[in-house]
Amino acid sequence: MKILFCRHGETQWNKLGKLQGHLDSQLTLTGIEQAKLLGQQLEKFCPELIITSDLGRAVSTAEWLNQRLNLPIELNALLRERCFGELQGLLRQPEQNERLWQAYDNRFNANHIAINRAESATAVLARVERFLTDIASLKVNTLIVVGHGEWLRVLQNVNMGHAPWSDQQRVPANCEYLEFCI
Repeated sequence: MKILFCRHGETQWNKLGKLQGHLDSQLTLTGIEQAKLLGQQLEKFCPELIITSDLGRAVSTAEWLNQRLNLPIELNALLRERCFGELQGLLRQPEQNERLWQAYDNRFNANHIAINRAESATAVLARVERFLTDIASLKVNTLIVVGHGEWLRVLQNVNMGHAPWSDQQRVPANCEYLEFCI
């Protein structure tokens, strides 16, 4: 099975520099255009199904890209972005929450983040692995999966033999897609 993993389109919070995690914000007009273009780009693969994170920005991206494809869409909470606990929804401002932002910047050095209620990288990896196990029995040749940056980084890191928390792989750009075969 070919899997086209996609990051959601640009959101209002992406534009402002707010950390989203499990919180949400709407797509910008740019994000909507990115999603429409993504639908055009993915059409050549003849996908049969879209599975998306249940967070609104991913669902909206899936719906916009699907205007071109007209495929069934399934929501899956395993695709949610990494939870960053009490840092979610905050702007990066040097004079505020300095300790939290330092902990966030150190997320590439260890599995756990020193932020209340933040999800470890291995917890994200457990969701990645469960999702891959769940979809292995699907009877489709090509699948579109719409998700989030840190989730996709963990997937790529492990696929390349790096620690899940590593910064060896970059977060894909908004509406960038990655091809995987399982």
